Amino acid sequence: MQMPSSSNQSRAQITLPYISIQGGQSPTKAVAKPQPEATLAPEPPKFIMVGLDDQAKPHASWFAEEDGDAAAVAADLMNMALIDITSEELASIAAKLPRGKLFESGKAFVPFVKRTVYEQLAKYLDDDYLTTAAARVEAVQAASAEGYAKVSKGEIPPRQPEDWSKLAVGDLVLATDDPEDGWYEALVLEAAGDDRFRLRWRGWPELPTFTRAFAEIALLHPNYVAA
Repeated sequence: MQMPSSSNQSRAQITLPYISIQGGQSPTKAVAKPQPEATLAPEPPKFIMVGLDDQAKPHASWFAEEDGDAAAVAADLMNMALIDITSEELASIAAKLPRGKLFESGKAFVPFVKRTVYEQLAKYLDDDYLTTAAARVEAVQAASAEGYAKVSKGEIPPRQPEDWSKLAVGDLVLATDDPEDGWYEALVLEAAGDDRFRLRWRGWPELPTFTRAFAEIALLHPNYVAA
């Protein structure tokens, strides 16, 4: 019986794993590294919002061109002015200011700035705005003084501000000599300059008055009812 020739058989294809005679790993295909996404250039300042709050404290920040319409609305709501950056001096000032933030309420975040910065920007404000701002601040301060007189006489309860920018004479706030000793009610007597206020303890009126920096004063919760 004649056996079939091996040359006539179809040979199965066998794939052997790659073995390096040097003991190396199987070669791998080169994988292209993802290219970093192009970063967009930061938006340049186009407008500066500036103004005085009711306590005559200056505020300023910059906004991009795309925020122009919304910033104009916010400036009107907040009794501030919007300056178009059209000079190197304004661009230099804007570069040192924080960027403003617009809120859904229509208002904006415009932080405190130094008085010298405000004075530089005030040169670009029209006389109507400056006159209106001065009259508003004067009226608020007069009302605060009258309110404090009534609070001192017990005719009306002290006001509890809900925003540090609205802090005024006669307001009821919290202060402390040492945080470990607790915080106690105090009345604002006057603005002492350099973001400091002169206060009097409400529960101990016989004690000497004292001053605290703006950042050392706490506000009462809006739902707190003073005794």
